[in-house]
Amino acid sequence: MNKRRQFIKTSSYLALGSIVLPMACSPKKKTTEEVAEEATAPSTTSTSTLRKGIGVQAYSVREALQEDFAGSMKKIAEMGYKYIEAYGMSTDGQLFGMAPSEYKKIVDDLGMEVVSCHSTYFTPEEAPAMIEASQGVGIKYHIIPWMGEDQRKDYHAVAENLNKVGELFKGTGIKFGYHNHDFEIIEQNGEVPLEIMLKETDPELVTFEADLYWVVKGGMDPMELINKYPGRFSLYHVKDANQELDQTTVGSGIIDFKSLLGAHEEAGLDYYFVEDERTEDPFGNLKGAIEYLKNLEI
Repeated sequence: MNKRRQFIKTSSYLALGSIVLPMACSPKKKTTEEVAEEATAPSTTSTSTLRKGIGVQAYSVREALQEDFAGSMKKIAEMGYKYIEAYGMSTDGQLFGMAPSEYKKIVDDLGMEVVSCHSTYFTPEEAPAMIEASQGVGIKYHIIPWMGEDQRKDYHAVAENLNKVGELFKGTGIKFGYHNHDFEIIEQNGEVPLEIMLKETDPELVTFEADLYWVVKGGMDPMELINKYPGRFSLYHVKDANQELDQTTVGSGIIDFKSLLGAHEEAGLDYYFVEDERTEDPFGNLKGAIEYLKNLEI
């Protein structure tokens, strides 16, 4: 199970995630103008959102958001981030202590979009309020990012709960899912908790957000996880690790983001969000990350 260094070798999997280039299949001969236009056109991938922009988990600048929400979001927008993954949705219908529509307006006015949100762990009985708040902010994904000690005693029960909640999200236009930390990666009684959840949840009802850093921290190769459970990971948290497996600025560590983002089709990836939980120089951390990712060929 101890595969902490294996993920460094994920470049061997790059062929699996290679980008499929458009093929010239028209029998009609192209004009000089058409050829020139194609030569200067931007490259695309089958998962178009990967080319539209880079996302960020707002938790990365949590202290600044508490002091000046709108001003902090403005700094994020000025760096070039396109998508926001919010956090702090609660069963009272609030998002970061404000009405979801208010949160949405601030982000929209800056030219960004809230596409995903984290909330507390909840049950089917609490789902209606979460669904209403999610619709109020207009998100595409609602993600549970954490579970308490009580839930961790029975991951089969967790999977059952996720299925029931996912059933209630069905038809709302919002995908429901779960985000991992390292404790779901570490074997317990001969089983990997995250794999129990992946096996026992219905892919039509529950998706997953792979936090690449926490997968590595827990001792697993992220590429191996993606290849073993293809199509299950609609979202990534892009977060880097140094040699000691502590967090570091994206692009300066040991995680092979080129291969992992290149494997977007295998993963089922729609969006990815930079997250850096370090509190020292949070905006500098995010700036370094986006500069790296903008120059990363995937």
